[in-house]
Amino acid sequence: MRTHPRRPRETGRFGMLLAAALAMTLIPSVTEPLTTPARADTGVQPKVAHDADALTVSVPATGKTPGYTVDIATGELALTTERAGETVLSTAGGDTGGLRFRSGGQWQHATEVTDWAWKDGVLTLTADTTLDGASVTARLTPASDRYQLDWDVEGGSPDRLGLAYDLSSAGHWYGHGEAETPRGGPGVDQPWPLDAGEVEHGTFGPASYNMIDPFWYTSTATGLRVDTGDVMDVAINGGKDGLGRFTVESSHTYKATVFVESTPLEVYRDYIGLVGKPAKSDATYEQYAKPLWNSWAQFYTKVDQEKLLDYATDLHDNGLDGHTIQLDDKWESNYGNLTWDPKTFPDPKGMSKKIHDMGFDFGLWVTLWINLDSANYQHAVDNGYLLMDAKDTGKPCQVTWWNGQAGIIDLANPDARAWYVGNVKKLMSDYDIDGLKFDTRFFDEKCAPREGHQATDYQKLGTQLADEFDLQGAGIRVHWNETAHKAGFVTRQVDKGTGWESLRASATQNLAISTIGYPFVESDMIGGSGGQPAPSKNVLVRWAQSASLMPLMYSSTSPVDTYDTTTGQKVDYDQETVDLYRQAIETHKKLAPYIWDQVQSTLKTGDPIMRPLFFDFPKDKESYTVTDEWMLGPAVLAAPKLSAGATRTVHLPSGIWYDVNQGTVIHGPKTLKGYAAPLGVTPAFVNLEAKGAAKAIKALKRDDVSAASVLISPDAPATGSGTPFEVTTEATNWSTRAIRNVSAALDLPDGWTATAAGPTTAQSLKAGGTLTTTRAVTPAADAKWGGHDLTASVTYDRAQEASDTVRVETEPTPGSVTAAYRTTATTDDARYAQAGDQFAIRAGGQDLSGQDGETWSRVGTADVPSAAGTGDAGMVASAANIGYPGKNIEAVFSGFSVTS
Repeated sequence: MRTHPRRPRETGRFGMLLAAALAMTLIPSVTEPLTTPARADTGVQPKVAHDADALTVSVPATGKTPGYTVDIATGELALTTERAGETVLSTAGGDTGGLRFRSGGQWQHATEVTDWAWKDGVLTLTADTTLDGASVTARLTPASDRYQLDWDVEGGSPDRLGLAYDLSSAGHWYGHGEAETPRGGPGVDQPWPLDAGEVEHGTFGPASYNMIDPFWYTSTATGLRVDTGDVMDVAINGGKDGLGRFTVESSHTYKATVFVESTPLEVYRDYIGLVGKPAKSDATYEQYAKPLWNSWAQFYTKVDQEKLLDYATDLHDNGLDGHTIQLDDKWESNYGNLTWDPKTFPDPKGMSKKIHDMGFDFGLWVTLWINLDSANYQHAVDNGYLLMDAKDTGKPCQVTWWNGQAGIIDLANPDARAWYVGNVKKLMSDYDIDGLKFDTRFFDEKCAPREGHQATDYQKLGTQLADEFDLQGAGIRVHWNETAHKAGFVTRQVDKGTGWESLRASATQNLAISTIGYPFVESDMIGGSGGQPAPSKNVLVRWAQSASLMPLMYSSTSPVDTYDTTTGQKVDYDQETVDLYRQAIETHKKLAPYIWDQVQSTLKTGDPIMRPLFFDFPKDKESYTVTDEWMLGPAVLAAPKLSAGATRTVHLPSGIWYDVNQGTVIHGPKTLKGYAAPLGVTPAFVNLEAKGAAKAIKALKRDDVSAASVLISPDAPATGSGTPFEVTTEATNWSTRAIRNVSAALDLPDGWTATAAGPTTAQSLKAGGTLTTTRAVTPAADAKWGGHDLTASVTYDRAQEASDTVRVETEPTPGSVTAAYRTTATTDDARYAQAGDQFAIRAGGQDLSGQDGETWSRVGTADVPSAAGTGDAGMVASAANIGYPGKNIEAVFSGFSVTS
């Protein structure tokens, strides 16, 4: 039964309150340099006020903190956090509820507050719930820049507790780390901000392979940290519902910290103040300056001694510098044996010597997972070296991974650890191996921790193990706890695909990882490593350029040649691919002194090296949704091209910016539309007012970049065959001098025409000038439906040229079917399109696909009369709308057969 409200100790009985929160996106108005250390609580005195419907906790501002209030609706327990009178965070309302729990498979939530007390700086609340016999007790402890929220459920036998928030109340959401999403994240998708996509992360926990932390922050400068060692179920805008659900799969006390600051950077610093900053960097200067070359994406498991040596030789002979050749998966006789496969690696010591003779270090991939068919497995079982099963601690835990079934070495067992380390060190000594890449996890939720240990301890144990070895810039994937934060490992991403979407995800994912406290980030292997077809030339080059403006470069796919793992066929790249990849490596090497300065700064402050623009420019509203730019330290704004094409839009926040490609000075804020980014150019800008600007300019300045660009708009035009549409080309001079004899042209598919409505030439264009030309473009009347390339080019100074290409989609346009074709329809709303020998039929309305899509229902039949006589072809066509009743669907027919 539900209890009746008791008389509070400091006030009368509450009436009902339905709290409404104003949803706003607030852009913080205070900024400080990134060298400011995290601040401590100054001992402010919070106050509690109340009326019939609500409680209000007020924390005054100080010289360094903005102050805030927490309004607690008591009729239906809800928390609304405000700063300067504006809402910056609100719990969810309605049937979802802010403080929620699961009992008997059904979700319940806190409702009316029945009692409260304010004592010793802690506000204790008791609330009814939607479940009879269950109540919630919550404790809110305010401090100057945060408040602690701990709560329990009494009665009802809950198995999960969670907080839910209205996402829009806090603007945009960030943090989390590598996010699992319906669109393929973290491999090919990483929403930025998180609320711009959907996050559905059901196994969000300390043993996850994903680099994650239970920390989120917002554009309104609030943050949430959940203090748990249990697995969570996290959904952010799941099903596009506008909610953030942060559920712990446990009945224990839910512990959360809510940060309230002036800027997102200060929220980040508050979090780092709790979990710790790196005490060191595990990578050396050379490992920051040069790429690591790992064999995985080049060969996957189809690697052998001859292939690896050819790979290293090609890199060496083409001047593709690097500090290490690292042999990844499939060198062992069996997984966990730590012995070479003699068939594929007949002379590993000789191979190691040849690699060293080329000037590379040599490294190996290793794991603590021992497959059941490995010779070492039974030895480990007999000696008690493996983790035991969580459900039956009398037998070894067996886990399934991408290479079979395995047991996991128990690092909490000193004997097991000593046995493993001894085997690894002997292997390294015997074959002159300089370092290791540790893969897989150190623990799995199917396993039981050793007596006296918790699951979270294995992150620390794995960290301590890895710290004994040179990780060669591959780092290690540990997270969640203080040990992982302080260890200072390089963080490599989860395997990515090989397309443009994966390249873009690699950039936003680094922003997510670095802003949850892991600052020494690198993308996944340049070009991707997720078992997809080999990357295209453009993707591979753009990925290398992007990585050149990150803290470290992690390489695998050779720009000389590689293998397509989906076909087994060799893929050869051209000389330009090699040259541009080499150029990216050289850029990164030149930038290394500046990057190393940022490493040293991070060791002092904990601030991320690669970070979103709004960490440095919190007043800049546009920067909160920029997905393809970042700050590399305080001076470098990286804006690499992460999609097809030769131009991009660049957003520059306030400040004085130096364009390293054109040598121009630009006063921000400013948006550069159609900025020239042909394949050989990586857009980057230096903040002339920032520390390190001179060193960054010295590294990045170029004198060999085209002065002009041309931009076509719209960027994805669509039209019908024979139907005119309009395009505009803008040729822009980005250099510091005038360019002459400027001519803009448009290259059309065969049979297409274009008529210019403005000038196509200019005698000269001054610095910053633009030649704009609008053209009416008409496709051929019989143009094939589908994609066609439209290329604009600009020539100047009689020899220089720049170009841009867009894809035009020609679509069927409803109209008449011409002789000698005829139509007969069995539905009143049938419409037809024809372009040459292409036909389309549109029919809308009813879903005729059958129940549950099991069978196709008959739409109808028709006798189509012959156009001329016996022997001519007739066409019978039908279309059924499977998924969208009430909407029109389109069926396109490209081939026909004749039936007498």
